[in-house]
Amino acid sequence: MTVSTTTKAATEKSVDHSIRKWFGVIWLLIEVNLIGGTIFGFPALFQILPQYGIYGSENDCSSSLINTTESDDGELSCQGYQTRHYQNALTLGIILFEIPSVIIGPMIDRFGCRFVKLIGIIFHIIGWLALALITSGRDSLLYVHTSFSSLASISVLLTAYTSSGYFSKSRAFVSALFAGACTSATMWYSIFQILIDAQKITLQQLSYIWMSFGVLMLVSSFVFLDWSFPLLNLPYQFNTTLEKKNISQDILTGKSV
Repeated sequence: MTVSTTTKAATEKSVDHSIRKWFGVIWLLIEVNLIGGTIFGFPALFQILPQYGIYGSENDCSSSLINTTESDDGELSCQGYQTRHYQNALTLGIILFEIPSVIIGPMIDRFGCRFVKLIGIIFHIIGWLALALITSGRDSLLYVHTSFSSLASISVLLTAYTSSGYFSKSRAFVSALFAGACTSATMWYSIFQILIDAQKITLQQLSYIWMSFGVLMLVSSFVFLDWSFPLLNLPYQFNTTLEKKNISQDILTGKSV
């Protein structure tokens, strides 16, 4: 009777954990879709930023005309000057989205997903606050935005990918979902462009909305992710069933692990 009760309780507990894991997948999918990979859609703002005078002041354009022989048209040269800065900010953002993976990966192994995600929240807030505060005269905040928002994006993406370790049979499926969500995240700047052109909302308001998504990141950090510190840990750990099965098979076949 006791064994039966214990087995039933363990089964119910396992079901509860499974529901929590899959709810976490849905939550993290929303996060990755909103935050991960947005930098690749940044060119959609190239037509919006000039409306806010970003790198379009007379002093900036005048200085750009001194050393240019490409065009005698001052307005065209000023547009080229602006576009170069926008492209440079985009390039910096892409670099900081790709390269830090070699650092973030070992950090996740050492400290856990939650620790990295909490750092990512700080980057996220800084990045989107910079875009909210950007005006003519504070043009360099554009570089701050692309840099820190990219660091936040890659943190969100890699911690989400790592969370697939909570599953044994569905890891590839969960990882594929996150990959698709990251790709679809590139649409948001284009949506910004449409809404701003239609005068439905301002870039500043959109930036504050995106900055508020840090709350989603904070909740998921403690509810669906874990870390290596013995505090507020999840009631379940990474599912290593597949690894144990492979190791057992290797031992039986006499292969070295």
